[in-house]
Amino acid sequence: MISIIVPVFNVAAYLPKCLDSLINQTYQDLEIICVNDGSTDKSLDILQSYSEKDKRIKVISRENKGISATRNEALEVAMGEYIMFVDSDDWINVQTCEKALYSIEEHRCDLVLWSYIREFKGKSLPNYLYDQTKVWENGKSLCRRIVGPIDEELRTPQKLDSYGTVWGKLYKRELVERDIPIRFVDTKKIGTCEDILFNVEYSLRTNKTVYIPVLLYHYRKLNSSFTSKYRESLSEQWKELYKEMKNVLIQNNVFEDCRRAYNNRISLGMVGLGLNITFSSYSFSKQQTMIKKILDSNHYKKAICSLSLNFFPIHWKFFYFCAQKGYANMVFALLKLINRIIS
Repeated sequence: MISIIVPVFNVAAYLPKCLDSLINQTYQDLEIICVNDGSTDKSLDILQSYSEKDKRIKVISRENKGISATRNEALEVAMGEYIMFVDSDDWINVQTCEKALYSIEEHRCDLVLWSYIREFKGKSLPNYLYDQTKVWENGKSLCRRIVGPIDEELRTPQKLDSYGTVWGKLYKRELVERDIPIRFVDTKKIGTCEDILFNVEYSLRTNKTVYIPVLLYHYRKLNSSFTSKYRESLSEQWKELYKEMKNVLIQNNVFEDCRRAYNNRISLGMVGLGLNITFSSYSFSKQQTMIKKILDSNHYKKAICSLSLNFFPIHWKFFYFCAQKGYANMVFALLKLINRIIS
């Protein structure tokens, strides 16, 4: 049995498409755990309507506590041998469970992941991590890749987090629950990337992982709050994120193996952190001062100065050249340009 975990919060417009893709799977031995996280729209009504028609759908409803608590609550009640996560505004191919289960059993591996399609308004763009089947024979090498890119992997820095999403994967529940169970860290503490931390921990429990180049997941690219709303605490939250990640790596004796990847993650995070500042209502001079403060901080300065620019595309190379030189005005101008493109 596969337990599919679906966190739900105010997605009434997209929820039916998601649920239809789950109940119509060619592999039917499923339990679908939907946790309503205090939705104020008709999401709960839709869940209850579907659960009345399909007894495999289990609905949990409670006050809003955030994505991490939602997934954690579902993990506590999941009964399947395998775990799959699907976000409620996304959907999956009807053969996803069948293909994932076949792959994890055929290769006798502990984790299988697959390609996905980014669904924009009026446009679909496939995202392949590799063009053929890829095997990681140990958890340490996979962990390093999830932490961050190094060397030639920096040719596609935009794929920083493509390996770390919890959707697009099939996990063994036995490994999630083994010894100290793996759970999601509250985003109020770390800001974002709770799924990255989950996967870093899980990867270190694996012996073998397989990637299949099949487009099975549809990731709806909405104009999220992250790209439109200023988060005042994001800088401090990401420091906590990096601290949590480092602690996990140290506890598992793999930090030295992941040091370069870890520093590169911090460096690449500068783009998101800088964009967050440009989303604020502060004056241009105030925003530029904030950017300079980040560039001058030991936390980011050390990581950025250790970043190799050799493999970057030219525009990324120019951005990080300016960052390494401490040219806050140029970094700020480039971030404002990126902001305009996003908008």
